[in-house]
Amino acid sequence: MKLSERLSNSPYFFKGSHSLFFDWFLKLVFSKKVNKGEFIIEAGDICDKLFYIEKGLVRIYRLEGEKEITTWFTKEGDFVTTVNSFHSGLPSKEYFEAIEDSVIYYINKKSYLYLVELSTNFAKFSIHELFTNLCEYQNQCEFLRTLSAQDRLKYIENKYPYLLTRVKQKYLCSFLNIEATYLSKLMNPKSAETEQKIPG
Repeated sequence: MKLSERLSNSPYFFKGSHSLFFDWFLKLVFSKKVNKGEFIIEAGDICDKLFYIEKGLVRIYRLEGEKEITTWFTKEGDFVTTVNSFHSGLPSKEYFEAIEDSVIYYINKKSYLYLVELSTNFAKFSIHELFTNLCEYQNQCEFLRTLSAQDRLKYIENKYPYLLTRVKQKYLCSFLNIEATYLSKLMNPKSAETEQKIPG
């Protein structure tokens, strides 16, 4: 979904009633194509931009030694940034990698804050998106920390089915903190049963 449509379809804006704001908005927002395998943010960067994924899929991960720890995925229709860096000016600890060819919109922090002051409706929209993302983060923490491996997989099957069709299994294993062989058994229980029945 295009960013302008995302805004105009929200309950805080009405089609045709905020043309002046959208004129300002479009002057301050930029877009770029990001090829699969390219980075939007890398660890150590100071991120002063808020991103919107119009098309594609982005993996968010951090390094622990040489091991990549996948922490989330963002897809078309999502707003995303590295919060500590955007808000506090701290170096990012995360990498944002496109795992599909993507189209990204972005706005810098100064322009974003200008729009918040310019439009009460945009400020309300921003608050709504903030709390939506905070709820998402809380749900993510709860299901990753409290559910069994099998229930974690069931949870994403119900809530985030796109992860099972668009994300490499090694990234899914890292995100769910499940060993690859065990995840394969959970995803293909019939195959696992057949293997057990075959005499060694």
